[in-house]
Order: sequence, then structure tokens, then C-alpha cells
Amino acid sequence: MHKNRKLHKDEMYALVQKWESSGQSQLKFLEHSGISKSTFGYWRKRYLENHGPSKPASGKLIPITVSSDKKPSISESQSLEIIYPNGVRLLCPAGMNLASIKELIV
Repeated sequence: MHKNRKLHKDEMYALVQKWESSGQSQLKFLEHSGISKSTFGYWRKRYLENHGPSKPASGKLIPITVSSDKKPSISESQSLEIIYPNGVRLLCPAGMNLASIKELIV
């Protein structure tokens, strides 16, 4: 994206939609697209005001399946990392109480 050229609404709305469907963190998407976070944030806010979020927020957790080999090994160095669609990362150390994790994500 050319930084000297003024970005038009249709172009930016298309980029917001592309990011939403990309599965990438916002930061990685912006680095690849060459757009500043503040510019994207401005246009994303306008897009959401006009169109609403692409997916309705359910407020519920989605089920996940964890698979491992036959002999899983757990060490103190392992942790659980949850990455939200907006790029926020939640890093939970090994041995963290499940009730504490639930408080952080609900």
C-alpha cells in the first residue's frame, strides 16, 4: 500500500474484511499490508459503526479438542497460550488453576 496516497473508504473497508477473514493477528496483517495501526483502527471503527461485526459475539467458549501422542510428557516449561482474533495473547503457565483461566477468559 502506498503511504503517500490517500486511502479511500471502499479500499479500507475491503482491507478490514480481508483481515477479518485472514485468521492473522491484526499486527501481522498490518505489517504485511504496510498500513499503520492508527489508520487501520480509524477505518475499522468506521466500518464497525456502519456494518457491525462480521460475526455476532456469542459470549460463549467454543469447544476445542487437544490431541497428543500416546505418552504425553508435561514439564514445568510448558504453558497454554490462547490467541484471540484481535491479536491479544493470553499466556497461562504450567500448573495454573483452571478456575483462574476461566476468570480471565469469561
